[in-house]
Amino acid sequence: MATKGTSTLAGVLVLHKTLDILDAIKKSPNGLGLTELAHSLSLPKATVYRIATTLASREYLEQTASGIYRVSRKMFVLPVSEQLDQVLIRAAQPFILELAATCNETVNLGLIDAAEVVVIHTAESSQAVRMSSKVGNRRFLHATALGKVMLAAMDRKDIEHLISLKGMPQITENTITTFDKLMRELQRIRSLGYAIDNQENEIEGRCIASPITAHGQVVAALSISGPEFRMTLRETRSLAPELKKTCAAISDAVSGSLGAR
Repeated sequence: MATKGTSTLAGVLVLHKTLDILDAIKKSPNGLGLTELAHSLSLPKATVYRIATTLASREYLEQTASGIYRVSRKMFVLPVSEQLDQVLIRAAQPFILELAATCNETVNLGLIDAAEVVVIHTAESSQAVRMSSKVGNRRFLHATALGKVMLAAMDRKDIEHLISLKGMPQITENTITTFDKLMRELQRIRSLGYAIDNQENEIEGRCIASPITAHGQVVAALSISGPEFRMTLRETRSLAPELKKTCAAISDAVSGSLGAR
């Protein structure tokens, strides 16, 4: 898993950087030069240059004689296609409902957006005392099982970039707040195939998450969360086999959907 992890999210991260560059240029009426882009996005000039040059060669950007990049007309006439989150929700929904019924705890589907975890689908536990969640909720990567399990699929450089954008604030007394400790945690996650949030994001709550892939690339993650009095560490770890099985089934379904398009 560790070998695959070094490149698993590379494609997704390049896409995020590409969209960040496009957003920055769109917000500037007069366009932006290479140095301005790199500085505003805290990205290496070489990375911005490669992406911007590719976009210009495909006519999504225009470059003036003075080196200023502007969004081209082509960006406004792109065909509408189904977004990844819609594919994920459609493919995952039946498996999420089955998992939530089996474990009777809250199940969340999340992905990385703007250096945060965003919940795109959820099935809440029917128990009176439960961990609640809403679609659209955003959380820090370093303090959540969803975030950590997706970070574990990246190489160090990409992890550093994402963490630098939002930092590592202490949310509870159990939150990991140093980069070295986070890297040690991610190494452990790679060997296990799952991540645990041990009251790191919310006191009295625990969570376990495993990655979802599409054609070998991690694109999202699925978690089970519940109150700590019911989800002891032993009980939380016992959910790993069923969670991994569900993630594998969702991964197959997502890969099939994307392959068919």
